[in-house]
Amino acid sequence: MEKGERNIYLDAVWALNLMMDAMILNLTIGVTKVKASRIRLGLGAFIASTIVPLSVYYPDSWLVSSWGKVLFSLLIIWVAFSYSSLRKFLMQWISFYFITFAMGGSMLGVHYFLSTELNVQGGAVITFSGGYGDPVSWLFVVVGFPCSYLFTKWRLNEVAVHKMKLENIYNVTVEWNGKVAEVQGMIDSGNQLIDPVSRKMVFLADGQVWQQLIDRKVLADLTIEKVVTSMDQLPEEVESAVRLVPYQAAGISGQLLVTLLVDAITIETTEGPVRIEHPLLGVQQHDLTSDRSYQVLIHPHVMIKGKSA
Repeated sequence: MEKGERNIYLDAVWALNLMMDAMILNLTIGVTKVKASRIRLGLGAFIASTIVPLSVYYPDSWLVSSWGKVLFSLLIIWVAFSYSSLRKFLMQWISFYFITFAMGGSMLGVHYFLSTELNVQGGAVITFSGGYGDPVSWLFVVVGFPCSYLFTKWRLNEVAVHKMKLENIYNVTVEWNGKVAEVQGMIDSGNQLIDPVSRKMVFLADGQVWQQLIDRKVLADLTIEKVVTSMDQLPEEVESAVRLVPYQAAGISGQLLVTLLVDAITIETTEGPVRIEHPLLGVQQHDLTSDRSYQVLIHPHVMIKGKSA
C-alpha cells in the first residue's frame, strides 16, 4: 500500500453500522410506542446499513445526497414499522431522526473532547488505517455507541416519566389558621386513605408545605412519637387540629399517621377549582419527591366532580 492510501474494512464497518441502526430503530419503538416484529426491525436495520457500501462504492450517487438520504430514511421506516396512517408514519420518521441526532451528537461531543480520530462519510461511521484499523477509534465506536444508546434511552425514559408527572400535577392551595400555602400537587391513585372516624379523605403534604403554615420547631414535634407522648406541649391551635389516622404501609398494619384538620384545600383543574372544606392533611417531614416537582399527594376521590370531604 502506497503512502497516503488507506484501507477500508467494509465488512467490519458494515456490521458495526448494522448494530447501530438496530439500536436506533429499537429506541424509535420505545419513543413512538409502535409495535414492530423482529423480522421487520432486522430488515429495516439491514436496509439502513446499506448506506455504508453505497457511500464507499458510489460516493457521487444521488442516494448519498441529502434528498437521497431523506427518501432512504422513509424507506427504512416503511420497512421497519409498515404504514398505518400518515400522522403515525411521520411521527416515526421524525423520531428516527431525533434519536439518530441525539446519539450521534453525544458521540461527536465525546469524540471532540477526547480528540479521537473518527471519520464520517456519507452519513456512515467509518474508520481508516492500516491493519484492523486504529484500535483507539474502533474502541471508541464499539464502546461509545452502546454507552450513548443506554444514555439516550435513559434520558428518554426520564423525559417520559417527567411528562407523565406533569400531566397529573395541579396547582394546590392549602388554607389553615389564617395562612395560605400555594404549592403543586399530584394525584396519588394508590392513596385510598380515609379517616375511619370522620370518613374524611386524607391528603399528604411534605415539609415545604408545612413550613409555610407552622413554625419549624413545631413541625419538628409533629412526629408520631412526640405527638403520642407530649401532645400537650404543642400550641393550642395545632393540638386541637391534630388527628391520628391508622394506615397500612408495605403490608405492615397498625401504623399511625399524624394529620392536621386544615381549613380548606383548593385544587385548580381544567374544569375549574375544586374546593374541599376541612380535609385532613398528613404530615411528611421530608420531600415527597427528589426533584420537588410536587409537594402534596391528592386523594384520587377528590377529582370526582361534586365529591367533598
